[in-house]
Amino acid sequence: MKWSKPLFERWFPIVAIPLLLIAGRYFVDGHWNIPRLGFSALLFFFFAMLLNRWASVWAALSLEALLYNVSYVKNKATGEPLLGRDLLEVGQGLALTSYIDIDIILCVLGLICAIGLGIWFRPRFKAKRLAPGLMLCGIVGVQFDSTGQYAAQSQAVLSKTLSTNYVFYNFRENVRQNGILGHLVLSAETMHLPKSGEHDFYSRQLPPLAQSSDADIVVVMCESCYSSADDKLVTSMSQLSAQGFVAARAVSPVYGGGTADAEFEALTGLSSLALPGIDFQNFSSRYDQHSSTLVSELKQAGYLTTGMHNYFGSFYHRADVYPKFGFEQTRFVDKMVWNRKAGWPKDAAMYDVALAQYRAAAKNQKQMMFLVTVSTHGPFIPNGSDSGIGQYQQRLALAIDDLLAFSRGLQQAAKQRKRNVILVVFGDHKPALNEEFVQRQILPKSMFELDQRGTLAFKTELSGPEQRLRGDVPLYVWSSHSGQSQAIADELDQKPLFCLPASLARQTGQNSRFFNAVAERCTRNEDFYTKGLWWRNVFPEGLYAERLFSSPI
Repeated sequence: MKWSKPLFERWFPIVAIPLLLIAGRYFVDGHWNIPRLGFSALLFFFFAMLLNRWASVWAALSLEALLYNVSYVKNKATGEPLLGRDLLEVGQGLALTSYIDIDIILCVLGLICAIGLGIWFRPRFKAKRLAPGLMLCGIVGVQFDSTGQYAAQSQAVLSKTLSTNYVFYNFRENVRQNGILGHLVLSAETMHLPKSGEHDFYSRQLPPLAQSSDADIVVVMCESCYSSADDKLVTSMSQLSAQGFVAARAVSPVYGGGTADAEFEALTGLSSLALPGIDFQNFSSRYDQHSSTLVSELKQAGYLTTGMHNYFGSFYHRADVYPKFGFEQTRFVDKMVWNRKAGWPKDAAMYDVALAQYRAAAKNQKQMMFLVTVSTHGPFIPNGSDSGIGQYQQRLALAIDDLLAFSRGLQQAAKQRKRNVILVVFGDHKPALNEEFVQRQILPKSMFELDQRGTLAFKTELSGPEQRLRGDVPLYVWSSHSGQSQAIADELDQKPLFCLPASLARQTGQNSRFFNAVAERCTRNEDFYTKGLWWRNVFPEGLYAERLFSSPI
């Protein structure tokens, strides 16, 4: 029986390694299908090029579990999973270290140990290990093909060999069908620019307003700021009504996070859903230097345009995007007062700078300001049976105090400058407090399902009305002109955020055929958040191309 031991040594790994990869799926996400098993095998072959094969199993499962848990945390906070392109935004990810949990730490430690042991017990180099190991490198590499030709071909091959199905318009469903590895590979594709082409978007126009003004415009996009329209969850944000603001409701495209997509809609008048992923993040280097937005049109009309955010300009690439969108002046946290030990920067630091710049403008200079706050950024830490609402309410109260102080200062400065001003405040999205919203019957439990950890997570498919409810956020308007606040609030009530720039542009007397066309759709408010890819029926692809990627200015 001298042959038995060599035979066992030869065949045991061939049988045991696949079984370990299959069994290990229980600790990753508890699902077994062809895409998941296939990408796990490819990741194993990648590590096995240089590491001990047993350590390669451990490393492959640890890395997949790490990516799954990072995606889980992001999905819980924002309602959207990790994307392949997110892995290139390391600096932005480091800013969210407060979301790290014990599972992520254990996965990192497991990966480090596996790689360390794999190197220590590494086998002699064998060229035959290169081909299977480089397969994953090749699959990932072609996703970055700028032409899209090779990426499309690789996706077709993956569909035939690993039964993948790239659900590009619903990333949560994409994870469910393909697993985290398959999802990350597929969503790593280079974001291709919208194609130009003929369309009839301008054929339907709303006539210009009979009365308009050249009032200064100040917009505050308030991070995670929320208060319900009824008494189910009244927060300090409701104090704005007592200070002369008129309340309305808007529909944000995001929940819990993804602030830049709400910002995109409020600046461009276009739906952010048409372009995959976070638009600022994916297209910052490819936007036209003279993109057509609310900001650029007001700049052409003689407005001094200013964009501010009390966090780093690298976050969502705002420092790159803002000038292209028409902001003449930008200011980020590096030029504001910030006590780093106190957590997220206070909004007052930005408001002080904004007021100083507003007051310093030349006499009779029209101004447009877009201010993005950050002090109420999640996560909100639970305390006992408290889901995190206590900390949220406390931090929001401080943010609203800063906002009201800014509002009073702005109104006073406008009077001194003898300028009329329109001040709009809106929440970019709801805070990620799923349990609280269900418990208070703000969101129905039917919109959720229990994830592996027994916590509420949005279903991968939501109806149009459910998407509206998910995106419902407060919006407040104050104006120097009597009656103008109510008129703007009525015009924007129950409308998507991309209706906001159309309303503001029209208030200033800008006879923009684009914003008049957007206003016509918003007045009817019939085609938004309906079935399927509704945005394709509202905003033609060619419109994105001409407005943001080949502006005729």
